[in-house]
Amino acid sequence: ERQALLALKQSLVDDHGLLSSWGIRDCCQWKGVGCNQRTKLDLRSSFSDEPLRGTINPSLLQLQHLNFLYLSDNDFGSSQFPDFNGSLSRLRYLNIANAGLSRRILNQLGNLSRLEFLDLNLQLRSCGLHGTILSQPLNGSFASPIRVINLSRKRLSSSSALKWLTNISSNLAELNLEYNNLIQASIPGIFRNMASLQHLYLTDNQLGDGIQGFIGNICTLKTLDPSQGFSLASSNCSKLVVLVLDGNQLTGPLPNFCNNAFMSLEELDISHNRFNGTVTESLGCLSRLKHLLASRNSMGGIISKTLFENLTELLSLDLSLNHLTLNFRSDWVAPFRLRHLSLSFCKVGPYFPKWLQAQNDLQHLDISGAGISDTIPAWLWDTSPYLYFLNLSNNQMSGILSDLLSPNTLFITEMDLSSNMSDGPLPLLPYINVLNLVKNRFTGSLDPVCKITKLSECLFQLLVLNLDNNNFSGEIPTSLGSLFSLKALNLHNNSFSGEIPLSLKDCSNLNLFGPKHLQANDFNGRIPANFCRLAHMQILDQSQNSISGTIPSCLNNLTAMAQKRVYTYGGGRIFEVIDLSSNKLTGEIPNEITSLFELVAPNLSRNGLTGLIPHNINQLKQLESLDLSENHLSGRIPVTMADLTFLSYLDLSYNNLSGRIPSSTKLQTFDASAFVGNRALCGSQIT
Repeated sequence: ERQALLALKQSLVDDHGLLSSWGIRDCCQWKGVGCNQRTKLDLRSSFSDEPLRGTINPSLLQLQHLNFLYLSDNDFGSSQFPDFNGSLSRLRYLNIANAGLSRRILNQLGNLSRLEFLDLNLQLRSCGLHGTILSQPLNGSFASPIRVINLSRKRLSSSSALKWLTNISSNLAELNLEYNNLIQASIPGIFRNMASLQHLYLTDNQLGDGIQGFIGNICTLKTLDPSQGFSLASSNCSKLVVLVLDGNQLTGPLPNFCNNAFMSLEELDISHNRFNGTVTESLGCLSRLKHLLASRNSMGGIISKTLFENLTELLSLDLSLNHLTLNFRSDWVAPFRLRHLSLSFCKVGPYFPKWLQAQNDLQHLDISGAGISDTIPAWLWDTSPYLYFLNLSNNQMSGILSDLLSPNTLFITEMDLSSNMSDGPLPLLPYINVLNLVKNRFTGSLDPVCKITKLSECLFQLLVLNLDNNNFSGEIPTSLGSLFSLKALNLHNNSFSGEIPLSLKDCSNLNLFGPKHLQANDFNGRIPANFCRLAHMQILDQSQNSISGTIPSCLNNLTAMAQKRVYTYGGGRIFEVIDLSSNKLTGEIPNEITSLFELVAPNLSRNGLTGLIPHNINQLKQLESLDLSENHLSGRIPVTMADLTFLSYLDLSYNNLSGRIPSSTKLQTFDASAFVGNRALCGSQIT
């Protein structure tokens, strides 16, 4: 078998050394090779851009004890898989998703007599065949006890694409047909033969209501994740345990859940649809329900305690982003102990819900935008030792925040208290990853945030710190530079003063200081040259301060602004920005700034900069906005600016520029406001 594997390696093109360990004496120690009770060969690409190429050597068939074979996420160039011919007789699991193999392998599957799991996910799209690879029935009988088939994301549409399933459907326990283009008329009667089917996934197809005629009486079904337009019709069976309807276009009111079809439900997910009307109290009939997920619909009305009286096993409740009002008495005691609660932008207030005090198993709590105008109760921090996510943002909570250090806050990793009216000093903080206190009324300095002397020992796990739009003052503590994990820092629109600490250079993982990280404070001194060590920085904003001196010439070390990569933060894309506007900077614009090839929007306006606009500014091919106004720049406008094809905003006004504005089509699109205030400048725009 060792020789068989080495022969296989020879037929593969391994550009990234994924098989570099194949050669040491014990082949059971080779990467991707598993021996003992679960004999496996795992050749899955570790990363999507590092696939194996080449062909599958017939020596693979000599691995007679192989149980698990993973070939997914590679690029075998539509090459053929060797003929099984009775080989691989012990294979139970086969994953050829996105492997780029020829369709002929499908006609051999019937020879794998012990195959239980088959994953073809994404295989067809990668070949550009859009389902034609499955358009023929499998040759011969299919005697294997196959239990699981994944055909999601195939863009299948025709009935012939599923005919090959008819020979194997009686054994299936799980079938995934999500994200295809199947329509009701294309479905042959394959579901009628699925006597063992327990889990069926049909999300994002076009099957319509008629599909219930095929599956309505499959009494083995425990999980049903149907397609767009599927109606919640009744059934003669009551074994359905999981019903997932999320992410479709389902409309109308909710059905009556007090019927036999739903009596065994433990999970109901109707989120991301267009259901309207009220939340029917028939949900209270689902006494076995553990997870109720109904976010992002258009349901309204008042929910009272009656709905929950029988839901004693409920663990997850998500009603967020509806038009619902929760009307509970202050002394109400919930019959359940939740782990996950999301009531975002439901009407919960004006008082903080006291019934949460007994929810001692909470892990995730989101009551943002819930109309609460109360204070945050001190008991909240002692409610649950398991709480890791807390979102109280977008309310009107006021008062001084009590210290957040408690034995029960040790596991909080993300806390969002933004857009409230909390005031007073920054409270003592727990060990946390993400802290958002934006748009409050906090005052004082950042120093007293820990009982521990060193800030780094208190907040060593901190990744994101958002404190903008408060009333903080004083200097930024040098200990902030000890937060080596910090990726985002946002302090703008406060009253911080003094120099920017040199220690921030040690936050080597810092990607951005927030969209306007240090803007609108009273910082002075120079831009530390050591800032150039922040190679991961995509946004550098120190605008609206009193920073003086020259712009460091080492800006070319901000390599993240030169690399063609897509960065995201908070769900949105990050565009590379440098904003040093409204300061007291002098000297020339360093030519090194033009090596930041992915820079989108530099703003150096309202300073005292002199010298020329860099001639090779055309290297900034991604430039969309350029503001150099209100400086003392001189010389001509570089003709190379005509190469900035994406430039849509330009302001060179109120400098000492001279000569004729280049007559390129790009610069002709800007009006006089972009050039006004340059007395020696001429051109059609300002005549």
